[in-house]
Amino acid sequence: MKRKAGGEDRPRVLVLGVGNILLRDEGLGVRTIEYIQKNFTVPNGVDVLDGGTGGLALISVIRGYGRLIIVDAVANKSAPGALYRIDGRTMKNSPPLMATAHQLGVRDMLALAGLEGFNPEVVIIGVEPLDISAGLALSGLIEKKIPEAAAMVAKELRAAGFEMKEKRQSA
Repeated sequence: MKRKAGGEDRPRVLVLGVGNILLRDEGLGVRTIEYIQKNFTVPNGVDVLDGGTGGLALISVIRGYGRLIIVDAVANKSAPGALYRIDGRTMKNSPPLMATAHQLGVRDMLALAGLEGFNPEVVIIGVEPLDISAGLALSGLIEKKIPEAAAMVAKELRAAGFEMKEKRQSA
């Protein structure tokens, strides 16, 4: 779906962090969104949203965007902290995205949106979790991966014609 983004005719972009912050590293997507909101200025035409464990409710949220960049924990049985870029067109052949017992998975949400005729361009930025036990804090290893995940989001935005600028930190 194309809409005016920043005065130009290009798809609006949603950067959506998903995950359950009650299960440590499963909250990686949400924590990355918090990091981006704190440290970067997001351009017009791009929205950054904490989707938490929104499940089906996220279908109505994503509907107005032509491009989605989803940040989530990805279970691939690789080394914890491994970073992934998954193209939505090849997602069925990619590592599984995390889904807790009370969360409709990202794949399921996108499949249902597709059944309704909504098929945005999708890229998933993922990190292999270390610890998904109960707790609010990310493991130290995964917390250190947040800036890299944010840099991957920035790269995707640049490819779409948007520049996410780092905020100046005052001393």
